[in-house]
Amino acid sequence: MNNTHAKPYERVQLFSGGGSRFAYYLGSYAALVAHDLKPDVIVGTCGGSLSAYLVNLAPDPKDLQELMCSRELYRVITAIRHVAPDEANRRLKIRYMTQALKRWQLSKQRGKRQKQQQSDSYKRLLDELQYLAMFRIDNEGQWLDELSHFSPNHNNLYNPTAPEIAIIASRLYQTADQTLTTDSSVYDEFKLQELLFAPPCLAVSEHFDEILNAPAHTFADRRIHQSVNIVKQWEFNPAVRASMADMYYLPPTHIETLGWCLGGVINLTPVELACQLGQTVFAETKAGYDSWLAAPAIQRVFGFDPNERLAQVHGYQPMETSSLMKSERNSHQLHWLPFADNGQQLAGQHVQKRFNINQMTVELIHSDYDGFVQQMQVQWQYGYQRTADYIQQHGL
Repeated sequence: MNNTHAKPYERVQLFSGGGSRFAYYLGSYAALVAHDLKPDVIVGTCGGSLSAYLVNLAPDPKDLQELMCSRELYRVITAIRHVAPDEANRRLKIRYMTQALKRWQLSKQRGKRQKQQQSDSYKRLLDELQYLAMFRIDNEGQWLDELSHFSPNHNNLYNPTAPEIAIIASRLYQTADQTLTTDSSVYDEFKLQELLFAPPCLAVSEHFDEILNAPAHTFADRRIHQSVNIVKQWEFNPAVRASMADMYYLPPTHIETLGWCLGGVINLTPVELACQLGQTVFAETKAGYDSWLAAPAIQRVFGFDPNERLAQVHGYQPMETSSLMKSERNSHQLHWLPFADNGQQLAGQHVQKRFNINQMTVELIHSDYDGFVQQMQVQWQYGYQRTADYIQQHGL
């Protein structure tokens, strides 16, 4: 895409990440609606993809709050669980801890990291992601089905009264079909590719005549494909699950037409895409990735330093806004909603993780239903108030 084309949407909102704090996106969306700034399209990544699906089911903020606090959603969230002790033998647990240390060491030694990436294989990386993932989802194939009755369509399709939805994920694929020899150092090659599960309006537009470039390619050109794979026909359940797959929390998920999919972190804050889609974009400021677990894990799998990408995201400025008069920029610009401190402000108001040293596992601690409702309401209020304050301060 380029800026000579008319943009297909007026307003875009990004739901970029969030994890188990996903409900602050719902409050933020409700604040935009309350101030006549309802987005025309929402782009969801990772946990934000689940939030985007909830908005699709219940676009009216009152209905959305009811869905957010429903027992059905509570069951969806509690279906995400840690691997039980009898599901992973001790050798795998030790292997996970060893891999975590190795990822951290490689992230500090650029030369060794590049050598490791060159020797990786499709099978090796896929096995690592499948067997070392700490969490699982019960009944994956029907995981989100219980929510579908909240939609007036009672199916897995778009709600015409809701903003359109786009979802970001990624896929792992083989680039060569080499036959293994007696030399075990020879492996089949692979690459990762960003996926865009495209919204209806965009799926039929002329913009698809052009190539979307993956921003992470500039940081890891040997590992990440330059172009984005655009998926025009898709359903929410597999797309959300594909976006929520994580480097080591949730294992990859298989989609027949795409192969193994492993999460939206490949482009967690797709600000460039959002600015190509709409005149006004509501994104969020994000905290940096920790140097012990998150950054090394992303670097190990995707081949780039996520904090370098985050700096690029926060420094991004759409070229066309610089030519606008100052009075025009508020309604045609990129708005950074101040959510970087959500980890501190929402401490304890989400699913908790606990390291069990005896079992050598990371356990998920889900609240009871009443505790879940309280968490959702606190997250909602944080997202709503921060967004409403921003709107007022900037005269939108």
